[in-house]
Order: sequence, then structure tokens, then C-alpha cells
Amino acid sequence: MMLGRSVGLTENELRSMGDTKVCDTFSDADLCVLEYSEQLTMNNIVSDEMYARLDKHFSQEQIVELSMTVGLSAMVNRVHATFKTDVDMDTKSYLASEGLV
Repeated sequence: MMLGRSVGLTENELRSMGDTKVCDTFSDADLCVLEYSEQLTMNNIVSDEMYARLDKHFSQEQIVELSMTVGLSAMVNRVHATFKTDVDMDTKSYLASEGLV
């Protein structure tokens, strides 16, 4: 939550990450990044169609940077999950409000 806020995401955008259809402020590029990130994280493979969509919004260098960012984030999340690292109070409050803790 804190990281999202620090890069300018609104509360609605933060809460809509899992269901982007409920948030009308995401741009086509934003939606493409969110879908790409999910595909890469969940499947460890990305379709040619997804790369073609990315190519409409980003340079090859930006796509490589995005890939590295998604991969690094996945690794960090796995480490935190392994050691059950505490999260900040804002995130705890959000998780509690959503019935996730």
C-alpha cells in the first residue's frame, strides 16, 4: 500500500488491482502492465499477443525493465512469505477491512 501511494496510485486504484474492471482511471498502458505482471507471475510465461500489446505502449528497454521489476518483486514476495515478515500498519488495516487476515 505504501509503495503504491508513493508512486501516485489512488486508493481506488490500489483497491482495484485484483479487479481492474471496477476502476476507470487505469489507462490502456496500466491495464497492459497489470495483465502482463499477472501472466508472468502466475504462469512464468507470456504470450506473443501480450508482448505485442506491450510493444504498443513501451520500448524494448522498458519491457525488459518491467520484466526485471516483476521478477524481483516476485522473489521479494516469496522471501517475505517464507519468513512471514510483518507488513506496515496501513496494509494490515487494509487486509483486515477486506477480511483477509
